[in-house]
Amino acid sequence: MSESDIQMSDPADYTFPTSRLKTRQQYRDREPLILVACGSFSPITNLHLRMFETAADFCRFNTNFEIIGGYLSPVGDAYKKAGLVAARHRLRMCEVATEEDSDWLMVDPWEGMREEYTPTAKVLDHFYHEVNDVMGGVEGVDGVKRPVRIALLAGADLIQTMVCCP
Repeated sequence: MSESDIQMSDPADYTFPTSRLKTRQQYRDREPLILVACGSFSPITNLHLRMFETAADFCRFNTNFEIIGGYLSPVGDAYKKAGLVAARHRLRMCEVATEEDSDWLMVDPWEGMREEYTPTAKVLDHFYHEVNDVMGGVEGVDGVKRPVRIALLAGADLIQTMVCCP
């Protein structure tokens, strides 16, 4: 994704990023999983990236999931958080942070370029649609396409925004 791609504001120009997404599973007995982190990423930090690595390690050693990709999904400008840097800049910061140090993390600009605020559940629906409906899932070891689970990877600050009561 180049800076000109990030600055686009026309949803018709959107293409779901798949350059680092595994298209075929390695392990027969595991369920394919994509990790998605939504947030402001203003700015993105090493701890945001470390959260992905920690979750991937946990999945690898403690679950029946196989990670096939990970996405950062920066919130759009309509979120109106105090001090929030423009989405195009946060998208670019996320892209720079992932471009050299990761072979499986990507930045999806879909949420960040939307004019209206998009609730996290709708963002996860977007990922499910793109991966399972549009792409048809991922190819299993046996060559048969399998649906992919989408999991929200969240820090305490995001979880706190979802709490109903003080």
